[in-house]
Amino acid sequence: TVIYSEIMNEESELKTMQALTKQGIYMKWFAYFQIQSRFDKDFKAEGVYDKPTELDKILMGTDEKVIKKLYGHLLEIKLEEEQVKETMIAWGKNFGHGIDL
Repeated sequence: TVIYSEIMNEESELKTMQALTKQGIYMKWFAYFQIQSRFDKDFKAEGVYDKPTELDKILMGTDEKVIKKLYGHLLEIKLEEEQVKETMIAWGKNFGHGIDL
């Protein structure tokens, strides 16, 4: 399994196939072009993280309590969303206009 941070250079671009081979990552040309196509789509749509996120750390960890950590992380995200919704409702009541996200 290869992650984006291993195949990206310092300028957040995809490394060449020769650079990947020197790094010890071997693949066929077709697989490289598939990765390149997906990388371009991901980079244009949302951007690409060069460092592991909290979710990456949970999923790639070897800890036995993965489900507990994953549930806690998802619960934290849900609570953040609820706080934003409460703020939007208060804004709408105070100013008479809603906020569209």
